[in-house]
Amino acid sequence: MDHSFDDVWAECEDLFQQAHETLATLKEPQSSHVVQAAINALFRTTHTLKGMAGMLGFHSFSRAAHRMEDIFDLMRKGRLRSTDSLVETLESGVLALEAGMADLRRGRPEPEDYLYAIRRELGELEALARPAQGGVQDLTSMLDLPADALKALSEYERTRVTALLMSSLPIHGVAICLDFATFDERLKALSEALGAQGELISTLPWDVPEGLDGLAFLLVVACSTVDLGALPLLGGELISTALLANPDRVPSALKEGDSGQSAEAPAPVEEAPVVQAPPLAQEVEILRLPALRVEALEARLMAVGQLRDKASQLLRRNPGPLGEHPIALMTQMEEGLLEVQKSLLQMRMVKIESLFSRIEPMVKSLSRDTGKPVKLTFNGGELELERSLLGKLSEPFLHLVRNAIDHGLEPPSERLALGKSESGSIRITASQRGRNLRFDIRDDGRGFNLERIESRGIELGLLKRGQSPTPERLHRLALEPGFSTKDRASQLSGRGVGMDVVRAEVEALGGELHLSSEARRGSLIRLSIPLSRAVVSCLKVRCAGQVFGIPLGSVIRVQAGRPLRHGGDQVDVFGLSLPLESLQACLGLPEPDGQRSYVVLGQQGAASRSVSVALGVDEILGRGELLLRSLPELAHAAGIMGGSAQEEGVLWVLDPEAVLGLAMDSLMRRVARV
Repeated sequence: MDHSFDDVWAECEDLFQQAHETLATLKEPQSSHVVQAAINALFRTTHTLKGMAGMLGFHSFSRAAHRMEDIFDLMRKGRLRSTDSLVETLESGVLALEAGMADLRRGRPEPEDYLYAIRRELGELEALARPAQGGVQDLTSMLDLPADALKALSEYERTRVTALLMSSLPIHGVAICLDFATFDERLKALSEALGAQGELISTLPWDVPEGLDGLAFLLVVACSTVDLGALPLLGGELISTALLANPDRVPSALKEGDSGQSAEAPAPVEEAPVVQAPPLAQEVEILRLPALRVEALEARLMAVGQLRDKASQLLRRNPGPLGEHPIALMTQMEEGLLEVQKSLLQMRMVKIESLFSRIEPMVKSLSRDTGKPVKLTFNGGELELERSLLGKLSEPFLHLVRNAIDHGLEPPSERLALGKSESGSIRITASQRGRNLRFDIRDDGRGFNLERIESRGIELGLLKRGQSPTPERLHRLALEPGFSTKDRASQLSGRGVGMDVVRAEVEALGGELHLSSEARRGSLIRLSIPLSRAVVSCLKVRCAGQVFGIPLGSVIRVQAGRPLRHGGDQVDVFGLSLPLESLQACLGLPEPDGQRSYVVLGQQGAASRSVSVALGVDEILGRGELLLRSLPELAHAAGIMGGSAQEEGVLWVLDPEAVLGLAMDSLMRRVARV
């Protein structure tokens, strides 16, 4: 694909991300103006996607986006009411478009209909929204406005006035007069503030009263009351406020007897309790920068940081007559540079919950299609991953969850016979381990059928009879190309492809994929993905003349100034006797004669029991936040997860889990006197 379209693909990714976030607001009770703002945002998003697809020559995609745009248009005009089933259909449509765009980016041909899977549901929605016999009622004549102002209302604004009056919301007018020089900024600020109180229907030109200079506007808003105190009005800007239409004056015959309108008008929404949502009407400017430009800026900041370190060392060696003041200024500079580096890093990041939001609608659909009730839970959605990883992880995740439902979870009758709950459980957990993101996908189904895997492995020539492979070997076998235990392909899985592709995609990202299970209790699929960059809070220590960083999340205790200790000794920590091993021994470096400082590392085990070791070091230097990068020369270095460039060279950051394993191995060799 032509790289000149890279910015277009990136913008499409942003649009789909915005669509997922906006759809999420429709899943919770909201005030009517928040719902309407969300629908308007979705309408604009699909309209933009339609235009971009047409520009790229993807006409089938453009037609599908246009159909979704029509559905959102019916909703914003009040002819379709937002319900759980409607939102589920919309999510499926957005996911279908997103998957289709990803295929186009890979150069795959266009299908005839991207929305084929939900064609029936879309047809039902369109039929439901058809006007009843005699057309749709228009109540805009109830507005207390001059005839020319009524004529200026668009078709969409007329439908909103009618729908809002039918749902018993009053419509107010706020007339304002703004200075010529700043009217655009002031109009935007007042419109946003008024839109936060209700639904801003229209902004109409208005007559400037005698004695005033400027531009006048009438803001038409639907809300219970207008709170002028909440508007950022400047002196002389407010002309007047008025109730333009009282819903009590709508004839009861229209509310009760018009069958067409009853299907079209949105149901009244209770204003409390309301889940607070971010204001969707406020637009955020998005700047698109080439990744190389951001990386060049990061490199420049790193060079400036090294100069800062040199200046700091010179000041500390030669304080001069100004005392500690220059050193304090250098400390502030250090903190400021780190904040800029963190801000640049955050430009690349998105929350993991955006990945989770793509999985939930698919699980609902598969649960309905397979007749298997599924309870889906997520943990760790507040963590962040690089935007470039999001698209690459979506497809592997969707495949793994499909497999969990199809292969893993039993039908309700079988679960009840086994003493399980009728609903199966899938739990997806994200956690950060230093520079790595770990994803655990757990289900409480039947687990992997290891006997069937072994039999199938023998049939395919991947195993020999009489080998007695370990469970770990059998689980890895499920990741081999073309391996499947299904005799016939189902709609979801069993085509003999998929798991090997998932493994290949994960490994292409530098990650690892592990499977484990227990018969009739469930399975665990673990993905570990390295981040190319991360900010890690570390304890800095010196060992064999080299400075190392230990992630603070694994540090339980720090002790310095005690009597000389040696590897293999025991130390007392919180009443527990823990083994001590020198960091030099763990990393294969020459051991010192003894050490007076140690750091207690802890790791939470699978059985809810912690593993702790005291790690002897030469000196404890303090704590700090490090911009961690993956370095190719450390791809196979034991105990190291990455490095951070410092003035004195590269500061290596330790992988606490790996170091704990190295320490235990070293202690076992001491016991065995190897």
